[in-house]
Amino acid sequence: MNRALFLTNVGNRDLGYREVPLFDRNMEESEKLREKCNKEYNKVMKKNLNFENFFESTKELYLSGVYKKLDLEPILIKDKVMYLCDSYDELDIKLLATMQDPPHYQDTYYSAKIIKEWLIKNYPKLENRVEVIKINENPSNHTVMLKKYNKIFSKLGDNYNDVYLGITGGTPAQISGLIINGILKWETKIKTLYKPQGKEPQENEIGMELFKEFKKEEYKSYKKSKMYLLASEVGKKYKLIEDWEYHKLRALHFKNLFDFERAINEFNEAFNKARIEHKKEIKKEIKLLEELEGNKPINKENNEPINELKENIEKYKLLINLLIDNMKSKWENGEYVDFVGRLFRLEEAVLRTIVEKEFNKSMDKKKINGDSRFYEYEELLKENSDVRNYLIEKGVEIDKGVNRHSLFHLLGYLVEKKGLKKYKRIHEIMSKLNKNNKTKKAPKKLEKVESLADLRNKSIIAHGFIGVSKENIIELYNEDKSNEEEIIENIDLVKKLINKYI
Repeated sequence: MNRALFLTNVGNRDLGYREVPLFDRNMEESEKLREKCNKEYNKVMKKNLNFENFFESTKELYLSGVYKKLDLEPILIKDKVMYLCDSYDELDIKLLATMQDPPHYQDTYYSAKIIKEWLIKNYPKLENRVEVIKINENPSNHTVMLKKYNKIFSKLGDNYNDVYLGITGGTPAQISGLIINGILKWETKIKTLYKPQGKEPQENEIGMELFKEFKKEEYKSYKKSKMYLLASEVGKKYKLIEDWEYHKLRALHFKNLFDFERAINEFNEAFNKARIEHKKEIKKEIKLLEELEGNKPINKENNEPINELKENIEKYKLLINLLIDNMKSKWENGEYVDFVGRLFRLEEAVLRTIVEKEFNKSMDKKKINGDSRFYEYEELLKENSDVRNYLIEKGVEIDKGVNRHSLFHLLGYLVEKKGLKKYKRIHEIMSKLNKNNKTKKAPKKLEKVESLADLRNKSIIAHGFIGVSKENIIELYNEDKSNEEEIIENIDLVKKLINKYI
């Protein structure tokens, strides 16, 4: 008797009908499917479903029993399950679904419950063999998911002929956790099961292929991609690195997260354990992070602490260099939504750095006698009517204080009115972030998106659900659409100019 185990993450697009997911904001067929579900639900419950909240709507469909009246099915795994049921005498299925505490609007637990009922109904041999496993933690955190899946898999048996992984659903962190821990647990038994559209499911003996080189190749891959925390765990577990390198990799991870305190602690551990030839490099990293963390930098000429405003500017210079290096790794790794999120943090840092240096005023909000305001910004406008008038002419609501909009036009004033042409190119680059560079043939999903700033606001990192791809960024930013690296070239230029002129 042959036995198989099928482990698969349940994502937001797993539930639907035929090739149409229930939740896709950009598909007309999905909208029609949601309307059908809502109509059936309204008949029974006398109210409408809230499709803005994936978790609540699937919960209502499940708990009300209305899902039984609908044709909802697991569109991404149904053919895989059929393939496995036909191939094995016994099949166990584990549906890994999120249900955070408190619940997140994208949690998939009740979607998985509906999928479970569909599987048992259509394949009676699966009765008592399908389990929904809750993922209570943040599914986007690679480290947390790595540990969570390790814990889950440690409780599962190994008396299977083959173990299959469904890799079409879930977050990147969940998929990583699934693959890594699957190979660690079942080694060469592990296979991935993937179904190309319009074709039969295909299996890949990933366990056999990867485990041969797993100890060294996975470590190299994570390190090259700057996924330092995963690299540190794999390197340590398989004794590929020395202890000081383990702490250094962890430090680089926290540095990339801008968690400077933890990064400093890890670098200190690395310094204490490293041989003499590595200590200088580590010490340099510690010094940089201590300046960013808050320790006042020292003027080398007189050994005195640099004043508060200069300290602020020096920190922003360091931040800009670190941020740009971090952004470039996000770009190279295809993490485009994170890239866009950091892009507008970079814009603010660049603008503030130049404005504070040239006007010799802090753009921070300060609390004096219980009153929190942008005091030095207000002083600037009071003392310089031409600056105030320029901002008003540009449509800046000056009473709202310091923001990206006001900082951008303060830079514009310096370039246009004060003749500081050295900042002209930076001003042009910052302008393009908020400018519409779309062509007439722009993708339909960008129809209501005006700029990169607007894309950021409508993406998952801000206020919407729209996805972010490399092509979207190029379409919205690049004047030369054929130059895919234009935005990276411009960011490098910003770094060069800031380091030259600040």
